[in-house]
Amino acid sequence: MTRSPHALRAIGRAAHAALVASGGRLDALTGFDAAPYARASGEVIWIGHGDVAMHPRAVVLEQPARVTHGDRLDAGALAPWHPLPLPAAANAGVLRAGCEALCSNLPRLGHPKGFATLLVGGAPDFPLDRCVSRVHALACALDAGRTESVCDAALPLLGLGPGLTPAGDDLVGAALFARRMMAAPPRETAEWARLATRLVDAARERSHPIAAALFRDLATLASFAPLHRLAVGLAMQAADDEILDAARALVAIGHSSGWEMLAGFMIGVAGTSMLPQ
Repeated sequence: MTRSPHALRAIGRAAHAALVASGGRLDALTGFDAAPYARASGEVIWIGHGDVAMHPRAVVLEQPARVTHGDRLDAGALAPWHPLPLPAAANAGVLRAGCEALCSNLPRLGHPKGFATLLVGGAPDFPLDRCVSRVHALACALDAGRTESVCDAALPLLGLGPGLTPAGDDLVGAALFARRMMAAPPRETAEWARLATRLVDAARERSHPIAAALFRDLATLASFAPLHRLAVGLAMQAADDEILDAARALVAIGHSSGWEMLAGFMIGVAGTSMLPQ
């Protein structure tokens, strides 16, 4: 017997499309019964409540509730949220200067976690401390700008780290996010798009379904609202306070996912210059 629908406050465009296609029906995500994720029409969606960072896969309920297999959510009446569009061929010099200024202000965001400790000359805790050389290899490949080298450096980081979204996935995904928004000539844009496809396919094999879905969103430039706000703010040379507000909202995501995405984005923009020795 179908339960009464849960009241929705907001919904991302990917979740909206998935629920419309499934007639509102949710299916369990096998192996993740305790996590706030489900499937709708084959797509992974996140279900929560309260003041959360919006994402294309997010479903935000009016009241906290446990939503289970077979429940239905009526999303038809809500206008779906979508992230801020990113500027095409964002100026690399402007982004680099913005990331350098932000790096000097990192103490105002709190104590960096995970790979973000590398931005301030620190070392991440175990087990990520064993993988610092892989991050440096990725940064060097990004400096060179050759997608084949970036792919080779990125693959060992996928699936690396504990949690629903491994640190390596968040880092690589955000680096790719940054580099794709900077791509300018059509040939370069196509090369980074092909790299994104290869890494998305690899993430499906190396990570679990939730992590792979969120990595795909990063790689295809459709992710968390604060990351888009930060990227647009840096590209448009917004005021320092606006940049810091977006970065502060980003690093608040998850246990350390936001910090990993911040580190990945900054390395994606500026490569090894973001990693003081």
